[in-house]
Amino acid sequence: MNLPTHVKIGGIKYTVVLKENIDEDGWGYADYSNSVIYIRQGISSQKQRQVLIDVVVQAMMFEADIDDCCIDNSIVVPLGDMLDNVLADNRLEEMYYR
Repeated sequence: MNLPTHVKIGGIKYTVVLKENIDEDGWGYADYSNSVIYIRQGISSQKQRQVLIDVVVQAMMFEADIDDCCIDNSIVVPLGDMLDNVLADNRLEEMYYR
């Protein structure tokens, strides 16, 4: 599986970059000021996909200006993982390209 090179979130085009070293033993994060999503290189493709969705959920909250009240890994990571599962298990992305 290849990650997309860009993801559009709230009208903002984020560039997706694989990075060898992610700070604080994390697997991914968004640089909001530069509109870049970094995903750790070297983890499985399934984990890269899950991390991408987790970071997309965080960026959605940031772009919607609700990150101060509810952007917390105890909320975002499970929500992102569940969203990844729902999208993958039901092939929901296909309905946008028919």
